[in-house]
Formats: sequence, structure tokens, C-alpha cells
Amino acid sequence: MEPYPRTQGHDRAAALLRDVARQLVDQSDEIASTMVRAYEAEIPEYAAIGDDALKDDVHAVSAAMVRCWLTVMSTGETVSADLLTPMLEGARRRAAQGVELQSMLRAYRVGIRVMWSEITGAPVWRGQALQGVMAQVATWALDFADRISTAVAAAYLEEAEHLAREREHRRSALLNAILSGPVADAIDHPGELDSPHMVVVARIASDLSLLELERTGQLLEERAGALLWTVRHRSVVAAVELPAASRREQLGRTLRRLVQETQIVAIGLGGQAEGVTETRQSYAEAIAALRTGPMLGTATSQVYEFLDYAPLIALLGEPDRARRFAAGVLEPLGDLTRRDWLVPTLEAYLVHQGRIKQTAADLGVHMNTVKYRLRELRPSVDPAFTDGNRAASLLLAIRITRLLDAEGVARTKPAGAEAPGRVNDQQEGR
Repeated sequence: MEPYPRTQGHDRAAALLRDVARQLVDQSDEIASTMVRAYEAEIPEYAAIGDDALKDDVHAVSAAMVRCWLTVMSTGETVSADLLTPMLEGARRRAAQGVELQSMLRAYRVGIRVMWSEITGAPVWRGQALQGVMAQVATWALDFADRISTAVAAAYLEEAEHLAREREHRRSALLNAILSGPVADAIDHPGELDSPHMVVVARIASDLSLLELERTGQLLEERAGALLWTVRHRSVVAAVELPAASRREQLGRTLRRLVQETQIVAIGLGGQAEGVTETRQSYAEAIAALRTGPMLGTATSQVYEFLDYAPLIALLGEPDRARRFAAGVLEPLGDLTRRDWLVPTLEAYLVHQGRIKQTAADLGVHMNTVKYRLRELRPSVDPAFTDGNRAASLLLAIRITRLLDAEGVARTKPAGAEAPGRVNDQQEGR
């Protein structure tokens, strides 16, 4: 931006401009307030700002721009680095605060327009001596606007790139913590993993692009409070701050809504991790819940929590021992085990705690059918119906048998086929 143009009456006009600038500098905050009101009226993103500290920040940067222009106007010199600094720092903060670049640049255009209107509307500006240089000063103001807009856009983009690299590094750190296995306390890791958390694994539809997977991670951050997240094959893996007991159900509701409203197919929740050394364990638990829950087919939603399946998962880790346990518990049923209706009827009855109506609805049969079946079963399993411990063992044995049978079927399928709802662990490890 060039100094004052040399025209007839240049020195007189320059002196008057310096005088105008000195008189207006005390009104910088007032002019800035008018600018901020214009942002809120014309720019939706600025109208939506509810944080008082951010509003004060926007006002402070606007006032700095007014003082910058008045200083330039009073000296006739180009914009210095010192004068630019408050605007550049403000642009970097807007990038960190998530304000869209186009919204910020529009705010500068609106602000400069309002600032020019306020300055030229002041009584001290209306003297006859300034009229002869008005056109040149207006052109000069446009050059000022271009210089400011270019500088703040560059600062914003530089900070946005830095933040993107930092986020990627932090997300990579989460992935490394998950994949590295047992780790020492001294591992370099994100500080968020020091506090109690649990790992959430969101299984996504197979045809989604990487951009859509990234959007799912952002949704988990925005709506479920994910501290960190990363994309892994067809899943988004997130570390979520462990909510208080009173908020745990709220988190469950949020995750169930995400399954209903987005392209998330299912979600697995790991157990509590007290620090980064337990993050991988929570991840493994989330994967196990995500593998086991859908195979049972008894859940009321596609959100599967490890704590609901922990005993079953632990036993399935040793198939031979699991089969011995199941066979011992089911042995009193004898030949009844050959009847197709036995396992689903017993499971539904135990899950619904003996409520005939809900059991019938679950099985899709008449209540009288359930009563008839129970009469046949009672001589063999009546003690289990009245003893909580034996009922729990019976339900566990039924589920173990069903899952081990499903595993056997899956192993006999042609290569490349997957059991319904089963996680392909080799793919998950990519």
C-alpha cells in the first residue's frame, strides 16, 4: 500500500487526516461495537456465538483493526507487522475455534465497510478541505482492506494446517496406544488417555468413503464426547470419557440414536480403562462385544456393551472348557435338547424372567404354546426356574451352545464367507 498520493493540497490534506485520526482513535471501541453488531446481523455463524469470552475476542480484534487503519491514515505509511499482529493472532484463534474461513473473511469485509462508514460519517470528516482527496483516500482504504484480508486468510490457513497435523498426530497416538499391546507408563501418549475412559468401536456400512468415515468420527466427538478417535478399516475407534453413573444411560441413548440416524451399523463398548495401559484392553472388549452381541440376536438395539457379555466372552475364550460347562448344565434335559424349540424357548423365558406374555411375543407364538412347552420342561429344569444362580448358569450354557454351534457353522463355510454379524479379526487389525 502506497503512502499518501501527491496531489494539490497534499500537505494540508495529510495534516487534516492526521487530525481526524487523532480525534477518532478514542472512539475505536465504540466503532468496533457497531462492527460486531453488523457481524451478528449479517453472518449466521457470528450470530450464533453464545460464549461471552469469544464475543469479547471478536470485539477486541475489531477495535485493533480500527486503530490500525487510523494509525495508517495518520502516518500515510504502509501497514506494519506490529499493527497486523492482533488481526493475525485473531485469525489463528478463529481457526482453532472452528469458525469457517469464509465466515471470518466476510466479517472482515463487513467490518471494514462499517468502519469506513462510521469514520466518514463523523463530523470531523466533513470539512471542505478533505473533499478533494476523498477519492484517493477511498482507494487507499480498499488497498488496506485487501492487505488485511490477504494477511488474515494466510494466517488462518497456516493455523488450520497446523491444527490438522496436530489432530492427525494425536489420532495416530491413539491408534498406536491401541495397537501396541501392553505398554509402560512412560509411553508418549495423549494426555486424555490418562483419565478414566472406555473405547467405543463403531462399525460402518462397507460402502462409505474415507470422508464419510471421518464425518462419523466427528459425530462421535460432537455428540458422544469422544476425546480422541481414529479410522480403522470399516470402523471408527474412539476413546470416550467415562461418564458418571447418572450419565451412562444418557451416553447409551446417544449412541443408539447415532445407529438409528447415521450409517453406523453397530457399536461395541469396552470396559473401563484407567489409563493408556488399559486402552488396548478396552478396545479388545469393545471388539468382543461387537462380535458376540449380534450373534446372540437378543439385543434390543445395535449397541453392545462388554459388561453385558463379559462372562460369556470369558468362557468362549476356552472353547473346550465352555463346552464341558454347557454340557454339564444342560445334561438334565436329556433327549429334550433335540427339540428345535427348546433352546429359544428356554432362553426367552429366562431373559424375560418368567413373563409368559413377553416370552411369547419374543418367540412369535401364542401364550398357550409357551405354557405347553414349559409343562414339558418343568420336570427337568424346575429348580433352575426358582434358583437365581442356576437360572443364570442355564442361560449362560444355552448361549454358549448356540454361539459355539454358530462358530462351527462359520468354519464350514467357503473361504471368504462370514457369519452374520461377525467381525473379521484379520480385517479389523488392518
